[in-house]
Amino acid sequence: MKKEILIVEDEFIVANDLRLTLEKADYSVCGIAASVDEAREIIKKEKPSLALLDIHLKGKLDGIALARN
Repeated sequence: MKKEILIVEDEFIVANDLRLTLEKADYSVCGIAASVDEAREIIKKEKPSLALLDIHLKGKLDGIALARN
């Protein structure tokens, strides 16, 4: 079974490049989130095996805050 990976990145070009790279390496990307709130929604719904977090996200919360929760 493929590992489900969530990408949390607020720059679309970077997030999409990560998605393409992971898919070429035979991983499954369950979603791309641009904010902590969006990431939390995807985590609840998809239950990913792993999340790649950008530390500096737009908004009040950052990737470190998400990782702590």
